[in-house]
Amino acid sequence: MAIREGAWDCPMCGRARNRGPDKHCGGCGAPRGADVRMYLPDDAREVVDEAEVTKAKAGPDWTCAFCGGDNPGANAFCSGCGAGADGGRSRLAPPPAPPAAPVPAAGTTGRKVAKGCLIAAAAFVLVAVAGLYWFCRPRSTVLVADGFRWERSIQTQQLRTFTEQGWEGELPQGIRVLRQERAVHHKEKIQTGTREREETYTEEVKTGTERVKVGTRDMGNGYFEDVYEDRPVYESVTRTRTVQEPIYKEQPVYKTRYTFTVDRWVDVKLLEAAGDNQRPMWPAFATGAKDRAGTRIEKYTIRFRDSGGRTYTYEPKTEAEWRSFRPGGRYNADVNYGGILRVRKAEKSP
Repeated sequence: MAIREGAWDCPMCGRARNRGPDKHCGGCGAPRGADVRMYLPDDAREVVDEAEVTKAKAGPDWTCAFCGGDNPGANAFCSGCGAGADGGRSRLAPPPAPPAAPVPAAGTTGRKVAKGCLIAAAAFVLVAVAGLYWFCRPRSTVLVADGFRWERSIQTQQLRTFTEQGWEGELPQGIRVLRQERAVHHKEKIQTGTREREETYTEEVKTGTERVKVGTRDMGNGYFEDVYEDRPVYESVTRTRTVQEPIYKEQPVYKTRYTFTVDRWVDVKLLEAAGDNQRPMWPAFATGAKDRAGTRIEKYTIRFRDSGGRTYTYEPKTEAEWRSFRPGGRYNADVNYGGILRVRKAEKSP
């Protein structure tokens, strides 16, 4: 595995790419320090000298626990104060955890946060409910009925004769058969046997392994080591095999097909009538043997006006309810910004 020389940037003067193994900055002479970040430049030099390779493999540098001196991994004692390597911190060891923050008395912080959240949520809900109530709150007022309208419509239908075809078991009611015949309704596929057939397929076959560089490893002393792994090598191989293929034939299925006539009611025209009075009527329409009234639709509305001139539209559920109001009548009502909520039948005296 190849070993390469890393680099570091001086935190004091900013000089870039000091040699990784150097303990002091080549620009200002400041010590490298235990926490400076090592990195591997793209054009990093590969270490080939045997003595330098031995130095790189000696292990990560370590920091003296007594004087903070930066020592090579091969040193059993600190070169600054002579203390042993025992208790020193390896350059590859994670930095010590910061002191834990003081823990408040059990439950006090949680209660304060929870209380604050509850107060904020309650205030938001209260404002929302108040706004909704103000918009939707009902209020009583006196309305005057000053407009009536009715709308009625009839969908007319006509009986018409159609000539159609259909298969036995699928015919509508009330048909008059004109002719019938046996015909192919559909075809079914029936397997009659099998036959052998050669087919080709592709298969991935392992032919060996290859070493692939997958990254680098920080050796903790200014050097980096290339990391490799063995990966399998595959080759696509085309092969043949014999398979059994089914043989099918199509067999017709016969049914009786009918040609017939049938009468059907179809929508023809929508007749409409409307008026701004209390005399509703249906559109004029003459029924006959081949003409009839289909769906009937009716709608009744009343326009009310309050003392401020604002108008409201009310749709009674039935014609009888609509007729129970009279033009110019004054009625007690509950309204909001959405319209009329309820109109009391008891008329208010002028």
